[in-house]
Amino acid sequence: MTASNIASGATRSAPVATSLAPALSDLREAALGYATAKASRKVEDWAEDLNDFVASGGPTTQAVFEGVKAQLRGNPVWAAIKGAWSGASPELKLAVVLILILMLVLGPVLLLVLVCGLLVAALVAGIRAATR
Repeated sequence: MTASNIASGATRSAPVATSLAPALSDLREAALGYATAKASRKVEDWAEDLNDFVASGGPTTQAVFEGVKAQLRGNPVWAAIKGAWSGASPELKLAVVLILILMLVLGPVLLLVLVCGLLVAALVAGIRAATR
């Protein structure tokens, strides 16, 4: 619209499609940007709440959480063990370490007792067979 058209009373406007299309495109982009930012903030809040819940939970909660995460990646067993270990109390960790050390120390002794028992059983069976 030029000044001469307005002054003469002849109102000739630009086509509606050419002036409205860029405005609607800008509105669509702004709405999409706003919705994306709002959804992103909401997901970040949920992730933070989930992390707080897992951090405040015990070894079972952390084991389940790590197992689910690892299931999504591939190997849930080892991740669940690591999650249970990271969530365990220091007393429980100490007890597990002591049990493992005890098993390592007593394992050979138990194996020796088993072998000796098998030797005694073989000797008894041989003596019984010879006396018949």
